[in-house]
Amino acid sequence: MVSIMGDEFLERTSGGRTLFLYEKMRFATLRSSWLVMACALILYVAFPTRTYYWDGVLFSLNIESVARGDASAAMLIHPNHLLFSGFGYLLYRGAAACGLAMRAIAVLQVFDMLASAAAAGLVYAIAKRVTQSAGAALACGVLFAFGATWWKFSTDADAYIPTVLLLLLTIWFAIQQPPRLVAAGACHTAAMLFHQLAIFTYAAIVTAILLDRRRSPGKRVSICAAYVCGTSLCVGAAYWICYLQADHAAYPTLRRFIASYASDSGFTRSFAELFTMYLASYGKLFAGGKLSLIREFFSPLTVTAFVVCAAALGFSVRQWRAVAKPEQADRRALAILWAWLIPCAIFLALWDPGSAFHKLFAWPAIALLIGAYAASRRERPWIGLAIGLAAWNFGAYIYPHAHASADPVLTLARRMDGEMPKNATVYYAAFSPDDWYLDYFAPGRKWVRLAGAPAKEPFCAETTALVALAPTEQPAARWELVNSQHNIRVECFSGAR
Repeated sequence: MVSIMGDEFLERTSGGRTLFLYEKMRFATLRSSWLVMACALILYVAFPTRTYYWDGVLFSLNIESVARGDASAAMLIHPNHLLFSGFGYLLYRGAAACGLAMRAIAVLQVFDMLASAAAAGLVYAIAKRVTQSAGAALACGVLFAFGATWWKFSTDADAYIPTVLLLLLTIWFAIQQPPRLVAAGACHTAAMLFHQLAIFTYAAIVTAILLDRRRSPGKRVSICAAYVCGTSLCVGAAYWICYLQADHAAYPTLRRFIASYASDSGFTRSFAELFTMYLASYGKLFAGGKLSLIREFFSPLTVTAFVVCAAALGFSVRQWRAVAKPEQADRRALAILWAWLIPCAIFLALWDPGSAFHKLFAWPAIALLIGAYAASRRERPWIGLAIGLAAWNFGAYIYPHAHASADPVLTLARRMDGEMPKNATVYYAAFSPDDWYLDYFAPGRKWVRLAGAPAKEPFCAETTALVALAPTEQPAARWELVNSQHNIRVECFSGAR
């Protein structure tokens, strides 16, 4: 069983009474970790998001297409998150084998909720180990579990949550004395196969090995080389095998396959982005919400959340006057956390600086470092701040997004599902993320890439196909959503042009 309090504790003490105290402290930490996990999971399950991240919709669409036999298993391979869709496919088929009539997106949501709750408990355990302070660990666990972006994605269907859980396990094994590198390497390899950005945790593992003073400097360097080579070879082999099954027209070389990224992402274009979009994206990790959504979904629950928020902040202000009781944090563990955060933060400043969801790979390190700071100052104010932030995020962000009507594309898809003929064929010239929603949440229709004029009637066409076809007849039915964020038009016709 992995030690919760650390090996150093036993080294400094001896005797039956000390061992009893050690076991008692370890049990208390385990109990608190499970409590954090349970609270997080209850809230996640009670208020799952209904405004889905587009990646999760595509994962689910591909998983169900493969399960029906409409597509080959190669569709589940994506270079940015190599094996996640394949793993999701196994979960989906496993749920079906157990008699659970769940759509793929629901299966992935449940999995992410469980993974996120486990990650929250692990953050508490790591924080307790680093700070030796239950109060600081509690503040850290609450902040991590209920930060706005993490909470939202924890109830969605995405690859970020399980990847971060694997990275937390990697760090947990790395901070042990001595580091448990086989277990760390297995978790790190799995994380990199779930999402490419897990590669930036290498710096933290190398730091953990180099700061292990139980070995000679030369031995540490050799171990670092062995770790990097071993995990890299495993990941490289998996990429090569998957590339053999991939679409070589889209990815003509293995290098292009590995280095590909979404068309809506890119590198920093100006210094202004670093001081606006980049910094603002970190703020979104902590707090979220829009006034328009608060007004639309205002209820007794949101009032209660805001009252709790105000009370927690008031408690925090009062406690800030209390006498500080600083705790000595584990300096080696702090160095590992900084080595986890800094390379990731530098890369994300250069690439896609405005995305908050990519910052989730740095979120555990941020939360843990805040917990270490809280332990070195005052703990109770930070507990109040964490609870107040969680309450705000629930009332202003999570609760509104738990309603399907908060997502206009989902609302449109459900309306189309009730009005469009089930046997309709929908033509498209480019299959956009909005089309993924419409295809997935208005299921049963056949979506076909446009190649000339449709030969048979009736037929439907979405935005990009309508531009190509320029139909002259009036549509028999029309659905549209046109605003600053979406340009969706779907029209159905009784006959060909």
